[in-house]
Amino acid sequence: MNKKFAAIDIGGTNVRFATFTNDDKIEFKKKFETNPNNYRETVAKIVSLIKEHNVSAIAIGIPGPADYPNGIILDTPNLVDWRQVNLREYFLSQVNLEAIVFENDANAMAFANHKFFKQQADDVTQFFTVSTGLGAGLIINNKVFTGSNYQAQEVAFAPLAPIAEKKYHHLSPYSLELFASGTGMSIRAKNLGQNWEAKDLFNKYESDEIAKKIIDQGIDTLARTIATAMAWVNPNLFVFGGSVSTYNNWFIYKAFEEAKKYTTPSHFDKVKVEIDQMGDDSALFGLYYLIQSKF
Repeated sequence: MNKKFAAIDIGGTNVRFATFTNDDKIEFKKKFETNPNNYRETVAKIVSLIKEHNVSAIAIGIPGPADYPNGIILDTPNLVDWRQVNLREYFLSQVNLEAIVFENDANAMAFANHKFFKQQADDVTQFFTVSTGLGAGLIINNKVFTGSNYQAQEVAFAPLAPIAEKKYHHLSPYSLELFASGTGMSIRAKNLGQNWEAKDLFNKYESDEIAKKIIDQGIDTLARTIATAMAWVNPNLFVFGGSVSTYNNWFIYKAFEEAKKYTTPSHFDKVKVEIDQMGDDSALFGLYYLIQSKF
């Protein structure tokens, strides 16, 4: 009997649920609002869908910081009632499942792209999602690299910018996310008296000196990040996802080219750079592949 797998991405705003066919295609997909103040209400909807579709095993994406092996969200400002809830125990008490795994979005997206671009066990995939925030995931030996306590690739606070930002919100003054994410660049524009969102900055890049300066510094910071990743883990594939990457490919490609000046040129021999082709479904596919790999 064929097993039915489901991928469930729990975000601060919405939950996305999908089941898959035996040939790795999305069969059914549904999105509904997350109730941040009543986890039982949201989980009940998920349980109902699991039962309705006769699901055998599930993979769930939950925001960090979290105890991913045990499925416990530790502390998140967007899901107040979900803190310290053991989701693994709760799901297993409500529905009969053969397996359940938990992962964060960026790691799931990294795994999806490792599979999508047909990387093998001896290949290394470095993934970055450049969107509202900035996250990353690393695949080595066909597995998500989690580090010793699941904090590997939590890069938002990495001090990789060439200068410090005096007003830096909740981030560190040299942080990657502050200089290269959509929200970070918008914060920096506001610090200079411009009420611009990321899309405004990109639209004004050719015509406004402030916009050009902010984006060029974002490119430089991302280039330093790419060079650092190359030096530490030597990937043969970089993949970029998220809205900034999707709608501004040139931003990514320019950073990739500039990265070469920060490291040994031979590091970039036979290294590819790609843009995530799965869009909003990237995390769902990654979660699906993760649970599928358990069987």
